[in-house]
Formats: sequence, structure tokens, C-alpha cells
Amino acid sequence: MNYYLFEADNFELNLIFSEEELEVFRDLWQQNVSLRNIASNMGRKTSEIALLVFDHAERGLIKQRDRSLHRL
Repeated sequence: MNYYLFEADNFELNLIFSEEELEVFRDLWQQNVSLRNIASNMGRKTSEIALLVFDHAERGLIKQRDRSLHRL
């Protein structure tokens, strides 16, 4: 049996980001703001921002920070 990420419709994740949102995200990321605070500041779910971090990290668009995942 396979497991599918976000298969259930009840997550209601918005994975579309405007250029302005991406600019805000990158600025907050560079300021070392936590994921939860970035999400709060942007009016987004933490999981949406976590997926954006993953996407940007995989593409080399953001630099790794000293914070670990448990300090999100």
C-alpha cells in the first residue's frame, strides 16, 4: 500500500505564492525568523511555509540556517 502526501482534502493548503509573498518570505528567512512566525506574519499555515522552505532549499534559493527543525 502506498502513502500519498496531502491526499485528504481537509488540509486545504494554498501552495501558490505571489512574487510579493516570496520576497517577504526570503526577507524573513534571512532575518532568521522561525517558520511559525513567518507563517503568522504572512497569514499562512506553517505547513505551507515548511513546504516553501523545502522547495527553495532544494532549488538552492535560500541558505541553510543554524536552527534545527524542532525549533520551528
